Formats: sequence, C-alpha cells, structure tokens
Amino acid sequence: MSVQLIVFPQSYDGQYNSIASTANEFVVDGINFNTINTSDSYDSSTSGNVILDVITNQPPSPINTWFRFRTTSFGTPTLPTETTSNLTLYSTTTLTFSGVYQKLSNLVVGTTYEMIIDLSTTGTGSVLTSAYNGTTLISQPLHSANQSQITFSWTAASTEDTIVISYYNGAVDNIVISNISVLPQGVVPTNTYLDLQDGQVICDLYEDEDIPLSLSVDDFKNVAEKVQSYSKAFNLPATKRNNQIFDNIFEITRTNTGLNFNPYKRTKAILKQDGFLLFEGYLRMIDISDKSGEISYNVNLYSEVVALADVLGDKTFSDLDFTELTHDYNLTNIQATWTGAGVTYLNPSTSGFRAADTVKYPFVDWTHQYTFNASSGFPVLPNLESAFRPFLHIKYLIDRIFKATDFTYESTFFNTADFKKLYMDFNWGSGNSPITALGSTFEGYYMFGFGDGSAANFATSTYDVMNLSYNIPLIGGITPPNYNDVTNIITSTVSNETYNINYSYVIENTDTVSRTIECQWLYNSTPINYSTVITIAAGGNFTYSGSFSRTMTTVGDTLKVQFRTNAGTASKVRQSQNTFPSNGAMVVFNVGVAALTTNVFLQTLRGELGQWDFLKGLMTMFNLVTLPDENNPSNIKIEPYGDIFISSGDAANPNFFDDNSTELNWTDKIDVSEMKLTPLTELNKKTIFKFVEDDDDYAFNKYRNDVGGHLYGSKKFDAWNEFNILAGEDEIVAEPFAATVIKPLMEEFSDFITPALYSMNEDGTSEGFENSPRIMYNNGEKTLTSCTYSIPAQNGVGGSAFEDEFLQFSHLTTLPPGAIATDRTDFHFGECQLLPPVGPPANNNLFNLYWLPYYSELYNPDTRTMTIKVNLSPSDINTFSFFDTVIIKNRTYRVNKIDYKPNDLATVEFILLP
Repeated sequence: MSVQLIVFPQSYDGQYNSIASTANEFVVDGINFNTINTSDSYDSSTSGNVILDVITNQPPSPINTWFRFRTTSFGTPTLPTETTSNLTLYSTTTLTFSGVYQKLSNLVVGTTYEMIIDLSTTGTGSVLTSAYNGTTLISQPLHSANQSQITFSWTAASTEDTIVISYYNGAVDNIVISNISVLPQGVVPTNTYLDLQDGQVICDLYEDEDIPLSLSVDDFKNVAEKVQSYSKAFNLPATKRNNQIFDNIFEITRTNTGLNFNPYKRTKAILKQDGFLLFEGYLRMIDISDKSGEISYNVNLYSEVVALADVLGDKTFSDLDFTELTHDYNLTNIQATWTGAGVTYLNPSTSGFRAADTVKYPFVDWTHQYTFNASSGFPVLPNLESAFRPFLHIKYLIDRIFKATDFTYESTFFNTADFKKLYMDFNWGSGNSPITALGSTFEGYYMFGFGDGSAANFATSTYDVMNLSYNIPLIGGITPPNYNDVTNIITSTVSNETYNINYSYVIENTDTVSRTIECQWLYNSTPINYSTVITIAAGGNFTYSGSFSRTMTTVGDTLKVQFRTNAGTASKVRQSQNTFPSNGAMVVFNVGVAALTTNVFLQTLRGELGQWDFLKGLMTMFNLVTLPDENNPSNIKIEPYGDIFISSGDAANPNFFDDNSTELNWTDKIDVSEMKLTPLTELNKKTIFKFVEDDDDYAFNKYRNDVGGHLYGSKKFDAWNEFNILAGEDEIVAEPFAATVIKPLMEEFSDFITPALYSMNEDGTSEGFENSPRIMYNNGEKTLTSCTYSIPAQNGVGGSAFEDEFLQFSHLTTLPPGAIATDRTDFHFGECQLLPPVGPPANNNLFNLYWLPYYSELYNPDTRTMTIKVNLSPSDINTFSFFDTVIIKNRTYRVNKIDYKPNDLATVEFILLP
C-alpha cells in the first residue's frame, strides 16, 4: 500500500491558489488561468504591428497580471478564455490575432529565460511568441500551432520584460494551452519540486511510518470541546528531498536556497493512501531532532478549522479597518438607522459587505443620566451619547473577518432571518463623547494701509461684505481654510466643516451728523447674528462683536459678514482704519470637522476584542459545529449541532442532515473479538450555561442580588433522576459576550423598554462603563404611547423636543404588548423571570433551541459509547462524513472519533443513539 504526504508551497500564507508561483517560476497564474476571464482586454483595429499596438494602448500594468487582446480589422475572434483550468485562444475567418500578455518581474538583466507552452489541443495556423522591453521588441519567433509543446528563449533586457503569446490564423479554429512556464534557461522542472502540476511536493517517509490520524469534528461526550481532525506527531527523515523541501532548517548557518521554508507559516498538506485522499489540512513543524547524527523532522497535521483559529489567534478587531463606515454623528443619521434608510456614509464601500443596515443606533440607557421636563415629566436627554451609540451587524463582522483570511464559509444558519437581525455594540467606553472635533485656530485682522494695497472699506445703503486685510497676519502665518481674502467669503469645500467664530468689527462714522448702521452674518442666504439698527453719533464708532458656531453641511455653503448704512452719500461710514486690531477688526476662527463616527472610535473599546474570541463566542451561544468542505478545503461549513447531526423530521423543510447524511452499513467490517460498550458515567450532574459577568453592570448585579444569586440570561441544567449517580458541575460560558438586562427607562413609562447598561457609584450617581460586548436583536422602530422624550441639538443638527419614536434592541424577538412565551425567541440561554412589563420568559431560548437536542441524546439512559476495531479502507475514510450514521447489527450509531492508521485496523468510538 502506498502512503503519500504532499505539501504545497507556502506562497500566499501557506494556501496555494491560482496566482501562487513556485520559487523559480516567473509566470503568475500559468497553470489554472483562473484570472483570465476577468482580466482586462483590448480590441486592436490596426492593420499594422498588432502586438506593438496592443502593449502601447493597453500597457501591461499591474505586473504579474494577465491581459487579453484580439484584432478587429478583418475579423473578430472570441477573446481568450479559461475553461476547466485551460487557456483557449481563438481565430476566425480572414487573418486574425488573439492572445494574452503579462509583464514579468524580478528578472535578471542579461540572463536567458525559456518559456514553455504546453498545448493540450493543437490547431492550424501559427503561435507568435514575443518578448518586449517596454515597447521595444527583444525577440519574436513564429511557431506552428500543430505542436504539443512550444519553447521560446530570450535574453532579459530589463527586470520587467513583457511576454506575449498570440494565435495567428485565417480560419475558424482554436488551440488549448494547459500550461505556460517561464524559467531561467537550464532550469527544468525536477521531481523534487514539480512532481505535481501546481508546485506540490511529495515528502519522503520512513519505510515503516504509517501516519496515524485522529478524525473528529465534535466530541460528543464533552460539550465544551470542539475537537477537530488532526494527526499525532510523526517523524520525517532528513533525506536530500526533505532537506530541500524544509530548506535545511536544522542548519544554523543555512543560506537562502530560494525556498525559505518558514516554520511559523501555515503549510497546506494532504495525506493520501492508494490514491485516496485521507486528510486535507495543514502541516506544522514541531521540532527537529538529531540522534547520533540521524536528523528527523517532527511534524503533525491539523484541520482547516484549527488553522482558522491559528490565523485569527492574535488578530483583534483593530486589524479590521472600518473606515468605510465613517459617518456624521448626529441626530439625522441616528434616526435614519431606525427607518432602514441607514446612515449617510462619507467614504466609499471597500469591503463589498457594507449595507444600509450595517450600522444601527438603538436607544440604550448607557449612562442613566437624564432629567425630566418640568411640565410633562418626560425624559430629557443631556446629549446624544447618553442613549445612542453604534451597533454593527453581526453578519457584516463575520464576513469582514473571513475576507481577511484565506478561508471562506457557508452557513444556512447565518442567513436566517433572525440571525441577520443580530448586532453587537461598539460602545467606546465610559466617556460621553465619541469624538472631539479636531480644530485649528486662526486670527485675522483688518488694517488700513501698511503697504499691502488695501483701502478704506465704506458702507453703502445696500449690504456689502466687511473686510479683513488683503495681507492677513495670522498665527503661524496660515490662512484660514476656505477663506478668500479678496472676497472675504468662507466657502465650504467639504461636508460638515464647522466654524466657531469670535468676531469684533469696529465701525466709524466720519460724517458731521449721526448715521445708522446694520450688521449681520449671512449663512448662504440666511441672516444670523443681526445687530439691529444702531445709531452712531457724528465722529463716533460702534463695535459689532459676538460669537457663533456654524456647521457647513454641504459643499459650497458660504459665510460672510455684512454691513450697510443710511448715509446719503458714500464714504461716510467705514470700517475703522486703525492698524492695531484693538480698534480695527479682529476675527478668531476655530475650524474643525463635525463629530464623526470613525474607524478610530469604533475601535476605541472593541478594537481590543479578539476576532477568534468573537467567533468562538457565537459558536458557544448557538452550539455551532464546523465542517470542512470536501470540495474546497479552504471553505468551512458552519451550522448548529442539531442541523448537522439530527434530522429535521420535516420532509418539506429538510436541514443539513437531511440533505447530506448517508446511512452506512459496517456490520461486516467490525472485529467482534474485542468490543467495549460503556455507559456515559463521567458526565457532570449539573451544567451552567452563562455569559461573562460585568462587575460594573448595575442592572445585572441588582437583578442577581434581588433573586438570590441567579445570573440574568443563564441556564442551570440538572440531569434527570435516571442519572442520580452523577456528580460534578461544569460551566459553558459564551465568552466574551455578556447578558443584557432590559427594562423600562422608568417604571411609569411601560412601553419605553430599553437595554440598561450603566454603572452606579457609591454616591448614587450613574455613568457609562467599558462593558463586555453585547449581542442584541433588532426589534425595529417603536412608537411610544406612555411618554415622549427630548433630544438636544448637537453637532450642527437640531434636536427633537417631543420625540415619540426610537429603535428598540433587546435579547428577545418580540416585546409587549401581547408577548407570548411560545411566540418569542430569547438570545439568552435560559428561562428567568423578566422585569415587568417585559412579559413571560420565552420557551425558545439558546438552550432549548440549540443545546437541548444534544443534551437529549447525551443524557439518555439508552445512550452508550462503543469502542471497536473496524476494518476501514482508504476509500471508506475518503468518503466518510461525521454526519453520516452507521448501522451495525441493526442498531444505529453515530461515529464520535476515528483513530486511523494506514495498513491497520481503525479504532472507532461510536455513540449508540437512543
């Protein structure tokens, strides 16, 4: 029997893909051609030098990328395409060209390179191979298209020469290319590195080394363990081949051989026996041993899900850039998330996952700091932050985490309606402000004379602008942004630029009689800070001063200061001509941007949260099982335990088990000479399902104290009487998430039910705190009947004095009125008394929906484990899935674990199902 351990190049973080290349290969994607069909293309209409026309008008940039072309002057062939990992070039009637080209990288000038083109389907006509340095031709031989292999050599004229492969013909035909390779001349594919087409290599094994595998996706007997398939550690000999594969890593003084094996990077590997795939995952090097001069590599294999945990192990949310979610933090955007319109994002979408509902602003009692309207007795919020802080869509976060890895996922469960209404808070901590506007201060003066060409600015009977000096002396010598020192108008060039302005303009009456003056600022066409009509005595003056803040909400908005007089003749009332600002004009600009919710503030607290911790917490909440995709080892299937292992019992609505499980009969494969059947006596009598506890969570702690220690949102499972010999207690903690108490904002406002997330000080004052992340359900926009509440104006947007709507989040799918236990789902673990008037506990909670199916099988008097030797072939292992059921002597079993060793009987642990 033949056992093969095959490893892939470590290109692209240990995961081979269509654009990975071996150390000596200079063509990118020359094997599978997966990038061809989406590559840029060019139609050449010239009747002259087609290749030169193509690379001139569509230069091959970026490098290491395929581009396509065809001619249209006499006939138009189909563009080159990829089909079943092969490249097809087409021709049609009359003389036509079609082809592909790529700019190479890291060539050595003066070195001769050889391009090898393998044709799986030959044709009539010719293949023209070209090498260019920019648009300068290096070499361009013509080859017959009836050859199965074409070889072309040239001497590199630059480090980035361009290769062109074109098919030239005058008849309807096509050729199919299976491989394009460029290597230094004299370097040929060897059995060491190119035994397999895409750079895989076969490791040497010890003659008596049969690699033992432990195969499992879930440890049925221990709910806290999600055991994945792996191999026990085994040794590989330090043969010449293996030393080259692992880059002589045992040599302290080793030099760079070009392979650069890195023991800290994931290395994709597969294990085969007799041609059957037994295991597909990753290889980890544990150590290198040297016993009396015999060197060996100690390695093991592990599954994709373990690899995902390794990849995400040190990554936090701070490694995800949420710049695409930047938006103004104001009431307009907050209320837009209630209706489904969503915030107005200030940056383009870069992830492909952002949607209108990605960000939500539900009402949460973050600080418990509000006052009451003196006449109505209804709540008055001190600021936006006391109630509205951002939540992000759980599905969006999952998608973002996977996109930053080599892995993908499939999950029917993640696409269910209820799961897609789950959000996680992105509270920024204990402070009450998400951002302090960044500002710069500038001072400007009006001066007369001083050699700057300025002249006296006289008022007329119509409004005209007041001036600052043409040569404005400013702190630091910097002109205020968007201020035109000729027109004296501020014009916004970005949205939501805020000006805090302190101004003082001195106006003189030079006439011999009194005159009136009127001053105002003009925001677009709206007067603000009007002075009223002021009378200035003959020879007297008036100081127009004040301050205001104005957010320029739209690009092109303007601000200017104006004055006018009743003087019958011109040149009587003017801005003071004193050259010192104390008697002239002085304006202080503090310029900033309106408050924003940015990547920085989304990451203030949540940036510390581990990405794997987040996923692991979801797996614990919903008892999720992860399965490798047999057709794509980098794809992980994620579904709840019950959907994977238990039939839905509903033919009209099949689940994962119904669609994928196979019943296998292994009666003739078992070794009856040794059989061990064991009841599950090592189970714990009690199991507590809970969330992490926030020490500063006042509502949570008060609930616990009031009900004698029960944790809000937890579940205590106690085995039935049939298991009274069991002892011990276990905890299942959905870390890092915490439970969230929901209650009315005040008892008298019965329908104003919100999450309570504040701390309480010893002096009776309340404030926000740095809470553990919360998972909440979007209950939608609600209309209050018991009260209204007041929201203040903030960040350039007006408030709402009698607001009667809010976005409600909770841990339940439905809330009063009319909440019924059987009609609602609770995203906490167990039934507990809810605070009035939230309603009765929900029957459908995390335990009953996702854990009880498992516990009903685990804690069943008829459940047994049976360990037995089974004669499993490589074919059996290759086709087996853990959601399959096995028939042995007319009894149905589930396989819990397989210890498989090639050329030996497998030890299989079965679960006898009730």
